[in-house]
Amino acid sequence: MRRTAVLIYLAIFIGEVVWSSLVPLVPTYSDRFDLSKLEAGVLLAAASLTILLASIPATMLSDRYGARAVTLVAVGGMAVADVGQALADRYWMLLVARALFGIAFGALWVAGVAWLAEAAGELQARALSLTITTAGLAGIVGPAFAGVLVQRFGLAAPFLSCAIATAAVVSMMALSDSDAGQRLDGVPPLLQTMRAAMGSRLILSSLLLMTLGGFVGGATNLLAPLQLHQNGLSSAAIGIAFSAAAVAFIASSGVVARFGERAARVEVGVIATVLMSATLLIVVVSTTTPAVLSFLLLRGPIAAVMFTITFPLGVVGARAAGVSLSAVAALLNMVWAGSALVGPILAGAISQAASPEASYLVVIVMALAGSAWMATAGRAPRVAREPDCTRTVTGR
Repeated sequence: MRRTAVLIYLAIFIGEVVWSSLVPLVPTYSDRFDLSKLEAGVLLAAASLTILLASIPATMLSDRYGARAVTLVAVGGMAVADVGQALADRYWMLLVARALFGIAFGALWVAGVAWLAEAAGELQARALSLTITTAGLAGIVGPAFAGVLVQRFGLAAPFLSCAIATAAVVSMMALSDSDAGQRLDGVPPLLQTMRAAMGSRLILSSLLLMTLGGFVGGATNLLAPLQLHQNGLSSAAIGIAFSAAAVAFIASSGVVARFGERAARVEVGVIATVLMSATLLIVVVSTTTPAVLSFLLLRGPIAAVMFTITFPLGVVGARAAGVSLSAVAALLNMVWAGSALVGPILAGAISQAASPEASYLVVIVMALAGSAWMATAGRAPRVAREPDCTRTVTGR
């Protein structure tokens, strides 16, 4: 299990590095290809869109051919897409490579998560929680990694480096003798699976937490830097502030992940969501630099709890509902990608029409409404008390 888990974490880490590496390179690509703001936005959104499109097919393929096989194809596809991003000398080529990366990366977050969960056995809640910690760490490394390599070796360097690392990981995956992640028997039709998933309050709570976390992140990542810049902070100072918040996120996520099954409770999500609403009030009341910085630092640990418990809740819900973990992973993947797309757009539109404070207020209302709904879900059962349905999707 340990070897399989390490390889899947490595694949997720490298994929997240590639994902976040594009952000600091957008101005460079804009100059190189003479991109408009719309074209630059499309480039940033391309992978998110294809993640949405790939998630459901990935769970269907995982159920039919096995999560291990789909993960191998996905990680191999990531390596190919990385080479495409490195060698692209036209905007459309870069866009296609980025879209291919989104398909492969989305499939990894579905099939790879299902393979990891099966390999982890009774520790699957903790193992899946650590995927969030891994992604958060890569989110810090990616921009700095890309910036340094591009400055010293050119635009292709970060993507070629990641392509080589990804190829090494998929080779080791192919040579592993893991018995987990094989084809499932008795898989029900997709519509029946999704209907069962949507009937689970635990799964719906995990999806709601992922959505709310995405909207909070989208609003924060758009509005907080603009406010700090308006207050006179330099780009370097803003970057340090967000890095400090990211460190707090990772540290807190690691702590939450250690609790594993014990964190898989709806009550934890309710408390985290209420705390997030209270934290957002800071920037509604005041937009001074100390207030915004305090908000960023407090938001990190709370967001870590919200995101990190999504997979444990999904594990409990999948077992209780008798659905495959790949289906739950696909749904989580889709709501994350959707909130990453819609969140900044919604926050920007409200801010432009009214004010940044109005944007935060809308998110607060959404968060409080979500916490009120989750409070009706009752006490989530512990994973350890659920039957072992790791290889079962019919609930028998």
